[in-house]
Amino acid sequence: MPHFVYLYRDERGQPRYVGYGKDVTRATAHLTKSHNLKFDAFIRENRFSIEVAGPFKSKKIGLLVETTLISALQPKFNVTKGQSKVRFRPLGVPVDFAKRLSMPALQRDGFLSAQKRKTPMSVLFVTVGDKDFGDGRLGYNLAKPPRDDQIKERVEKWWQLSRLASQWVKKPKRSPGLLIGINGRPGSQIVIASLKIDRNAWSKAEGYPQGEGKISVPLLPSTNLDAFKLRGRWVDRKAKLAFANFPANFFIVLKPDGTSIGGRRPRR
Repeated sequence: MPHFVYLYRDERGQPRYVGYGKDVTRATAHLTKSHNLKFDAFIRENRFSIEVAGPFKSKKIGLLVETTLISALQPKFNVTKGQSKVRFRPLGVPVDFAKRLSMPALQRDGFLSAQKRKTPMSVLFVTVGDKDFGDGRLGYNLAKPPRDDQIKERVEKWWQLSRLASQWVKKPKRSPGLLIGINGRPGSQIVIASLKIDRNAWSKAEGYPQGEGKISVPLLPSTNLDAFKLRGRWVDRKAKLAFANFPANFFIVLKPDGTSIGGRRPRR
């Protein structure tokens, strides 16, 4: 049995309704009566066109096409949105932060000015790839990001910061106060988490079981991954947040004066 997806457009060509049917005549069934009152009123105005796609081999394929079109076109009269797994969604961030993807990409000084402090705190950037680790820490999948608690665990540990932490213990006000998780390469980097650091707890930082100079970043007790509203923002290539492929350069510390340590020298 063939399966079809149909589309109603208004007189200006704007999509107004997407539907699925086992038979192509389903596309015209709404002309007699629709249970959707707003759509029915639209039909009664008699200023529309109908387009059809298919036939498709199965109901499953037809429903997938219907859902994807509803998600992409967002027709005014569709009430049911279909299966969530095949809807279009913001790349790399939860829906709540979708609008931030259209905001100007951040420069380095943006991470300092966002704090709205007379003397900004240093910022600790860490790079998070898509690799899963055997200890349960998950990589970051842009198409299907992990849960917030999983992102937090991945961003806070483990980083080769023992040497620097020994200095920060003595002068906590000079230590980073903001932890930023970065996914992607320069030019396509995105902030996946923004967390406040407990600058007075470096001496209590949890150590990596295998040593190697790695520790967990001590965080303030909060489940919020959006400190200073930075989560979901793109990072400009000119910010030059370039990380190397070995542990000592998986992080960058940006100081209030704009200088930094860590990472690698970016390519021109």
